[in-house]
Amino acid sequence: MKETKQSLSELWALLRYKEKNLGLDELSLTERDIFQEILHFQGKSTRISLGKILNSSPHPRATFFRSLKKLRNNNFIEVTKCSKDSRKSFVTVLPKYR
Repeated sequence: MKETKQSLSELWALLRYKEKNLGLDELSLTERDIFQEILHFQGKSTRISLGKILNSSPHPRATFFRSLKKLRNNNFIEVTKCSKDSRKSFVTVLPKYR
């Protein structure tokens, strides 16, 4: 059991180190959660529908958009409007975080 605790501790320390290197340590847990959802839905595609992410998010709509704004302002993601339908938006994760 001690070996498992130690390996989990080392894994946790590595995760925190990587988060700090990427600047993720300045995000709240909610913002990290939403960023992780975006990364999950994006998969191999370059952009993902904002509506798809919003519909799957367990967070309240206001919280989601507040977090999205911070992710955008801190250059983690870009949000662009659809050229054919301006009501639709797409989210793109910047290459550094893919």
